[in-house]
Amino acid sequence: MADWIFRGNREDFEIDTYLRNFDYIYWAVKHQKHQSEMQVGDRVFIWRSKGKSKDPYGIVAYGEIIEAPVNKREVRHPEFLLEEYWDKREVSEIKVGIKIKETRLDIEKGLVESGLLLRDNELSKMQLLTARQGTNFRLSINEFSKIWSLWRGETLDLEDDEYATDESKTRLRTHKVRERDSLLVKKAKERFIKEHGALFCEVCGYDFLPKYGFSYAEAHHKKPLSKIKAGEKTKESDLAIVCANCHRAVHRIESDDPWSDLLNIHGKL
Repeated sequence: MADWIFRGNREDFEIDTYLRNFDYIYWAVKHQKHQSEMQVGDRVFIWRSKGKSKDPYGIVAYGEIIEAPVNKREVRHPEFLLEEYWDKREVSEIKVGIKIKETRLDIEKGLVESGLLLRDNELSKMQLLTARQGTNFRLSINEFSKIWSLWRGETLDLEDDEYATDESKTRLRTHKVRERDSLLVKKAKERFIKEHGALFCEVCGYDFLPKYGFSYAEAHHKKPLSKIKAGEKTKESDLAIVCANCHRAVHRIESDDPWSDLLNIHGKL
């Protein structure tokens, strides 16, 4: 079994239309090595490239291979090939069939923006992000695990316990990871956009969009999770929308109420 990420270029392919209208799709597989490696049951992320659009780009769908690669004349459902969605010559006549389980074509729906991958030292080096050509990229176990976490909308609380000797030798870093309810985070961001018209840090006011061309923010529990009792419900309003810097800072503040202290630092209280 293997895990993959398939790239679709909006300049060549009407990827949004295809994913919006169908949950059974076919994707070209150019290289013979990939054709022999792909199996029924493999997991697949779909990546929408930036192209000339100013819209956010990144991972827009997740699915599973249900037809191994074959020539397009042999696919089970030729009605789903929809070759008219391609603006240029097709990459390959060999197609793999994918059952799409979830599609997210915009930020509000949970699209995983490219910036989230670029911030990670390992993911930023993936061939998907470093190679201009190619449509099928195999993921390592660790790459899939990280991308899956991002797809689920998990926020990571990173508390570093670091031991280091000579910098040319081994450095050991451990991270404590805490899961969030992805739907709650999604709804909190939607609520913020509805109230403010955009996604930005409510502490320092930083907005990714003007500089980077995409919107991005993280969600922080105003009440420390260590103080939430078993069975206690968390509401959308219990989450703060913050930039990555402020999010890291609030977890560094050692006090009984770090959220209030962070707001005081910025003159918000």
